[in-house]
Amino acid sequence: TALWLGLALVNPDYRPRRSWILLAFALFVFSIGLSDVLGANMWKSIWSNYERMEGWVTLAHLLAYLVVVASVLSTEVLWKRFWHTTIGVSALVGIYGVFQLLGWITINQGGVRLDATFGNATYLGIYMLFHLFLTALMWERAWRNNAGQWGYAFLYGSIMLLQTFVLFFTATRGAILGAIGGALLSAFLLVVLANQSKNAWRASVGVVVGTLVLIGGFYFARDTAFVQGIEPLRRLAEISLSERTVIARFMNIGMAIEGIKERPLLGWGQENYNAVFNMNYNPQMYAQEQWFDRTHNFIFDWLIAGGLVGFLLYVSILGATLWALWGSGAFTVPERSILTGLLAGYVFSNLFVFDNITSYIMFVMVIGYIAVRSAEALGKTRLLSTVNIPRTASAICAVVAIAAAPAVVWAVNWDGYMSNRTLIQALSPRSPEDGGIQKTMEVFKEALAYDTFGNQEIREQLAQGTAQAAGSSLSAEEKQALYDLAYSEMTKQAESAPLDARFQFFLGILAGAFGNREAAAGHLDKALELSPTKQAMIFQRAFIAISMNDTPKALELLKKAYELAPEFREARIMYAGILIDQKQDALADEIVAPLLNDELAADQRLISAYLARKDFERIAKLWDARVRVLPQDSQARFALAASYHAAGQKQKSIEILE
Repeated sequence: TALWLGLALVNPDYRPRRSWILLAFALFVFSIGLSDVLGANMWKSIWSNYERMEGWVTLAHLLAYLVVVASVLSTEVLWKRFWHTTIGVSALVGIYGVFQLLGWITINQGGVRLDATFGNATYLGIYMLFHLFLTALMWERAWRNNAGQWGYAFLYGSIMLLQTFVLFFTATRGAILGAIGGALLSAFLLVVLANQSKNAWRASVGVVVGTLVLIGGFYFARDTAFVQGIEPLRRLAEISLSERTVIARFMNIGMAIEGIKERPLLGWGQENYNAVFNMNYNPQMYAQEQWFDRTHNFIFDWLIAGGLVGFLLYVSILGATLWALWGSGAFTVPERSILTGLLAGYVFSNLFVFDNITSYIMFVMVIGYIAVRSAEALGKTRLLSTVNIPRTASAICAVVAIAAAPAVVWAVNWDGYMSNRTLIQALSPRSPEDGGIQKTMEVFKEALAYDTFGNQEIREQLAQGTAQAAGSSLSAEEKQALYDLAYSEMTKQAESAPLDARFQFFLGILAGAFGNREAAAGHLDKALELSPTKQAMIFQRAFIAISMNDTPKALELLKKAYELAPEFREARIMYAGILIDQKQDALADEIVAPLLNDELAADQRLISAYLARKDFERIAKLWDARVRVLPQDSQARFALAASYHAAGQKQKSIEILE
């Protein structure tokens, strides 16, 4: 950006043309910046964290990138080189993915879903979706300009086949379905609008019919061994309204709506959905991820981050792009159809996942391309084209702009980068000869001294590691020093984000691990004030109450956890356990009764609770339930026989053993 700015100051030909796309994007970035400043946690909204690397800083970088792209790539020759370069890279990335599939290269994220050099299958999926359509765009242009030479068909067709193959084996359902839907839309548009070209019309009809036949065949074969034996097909076949991840998406949307009601206009600022999630936690989420920071739907993500204003401005970017694509006269019908299919596939994918730096960059590249061609076709003038700075002054300004770049990098990027590197060193195993725990603490302090947006990650890693060290072989002095550092830093983190229950929860776990029960209870009470319906926090607070011999408090908490979601087995077992301990047998029997219908009835916690009271008859009922469901489990039969024997029913014990 600095180099471009220097160039634009000297030469007006490198200033961007007027464009509704650029204006919409700039207004969107400004609006989200305002939402971030006025939101729940300005610092986090602007800087994000190591896991996501988004925030307003990323949006500002993307706006700068869009301006540079729209200003410098001003000719068709440059765009052609640009697209061919990135398509070529996508082919190399695709080959890398094939090597992973063959087992020659390790899949970074584990499992069987290809992630190539991205380390995440979702990121690779959306990357391939974009390049699949961009390759089709270049193929169409080459076919039209070179009178249908078959060499181009072979080259582009081979690359598209590779991209499709890799996209499929990412098993990223949103991207796969987006690609299929986008291809269908592109083909349908060509069927309707390209009837003057027989080849284009026939190819489009073939794509529509072939895709629909494949979809129909897949639907009827979805339960076959062939489909279930291939991971991407199996994941696609599992899609239903009752699927676990789909249910989680809908529950997230419900929680997001409650948050939107509270701040409808400008939202909560970026990176603050976690506060909404905890505040409006749906107890039915007990079987899902407990720390969602995205709704996994771009509509509600932007409604949370920027409110109605930010969301409508985001939609205006898409609207301005489609208007430029279809209303400027700069694009042929096939180009319009392919690019519209690309945008539709991207939007569809974002209904189920969230944007990442990969998809952001690809999206900005595409809208920059559309902005340049449409503005040129419409004869739009360049911004400030009549402003001519004296040559000497412009040269000086250009040098200053370029020289300022390292200063900006130092202020914006460098400290975050270095604290990240230092954190990695802090997490590395260290022997006593290398300084041991003392050296580890020094490195953690060094990482924190940079005082960057990475502090949250550093403090969380420090707190979790310290909690685990409570039962280690470290000396009492070392444990205390480690605890003091972790507790102090986690307290600072909690103070910096007073609406975030996560940090109070971590403090409660940390204090509890070191026996500081009063402090643990206080932090967990604060966490429950911020997230009163999250069972994980209720359980932790109940554990502390039990350790403090405050049985009435523990009973009250575990009853609440059970009543929030009676179908949650963990909550039912823990509530039943404390009822058994308190000899509330009638209620305990009522709570335990539904558990007697499956093989998991003989839960060790229930058995231990009954064993403490020497209630062997009820222990026998638990084992009997397991034997009924799993009659071939000889170990369960032996345990049942032992229970009958301990209860004095020796004849039954003999019968079971026989």
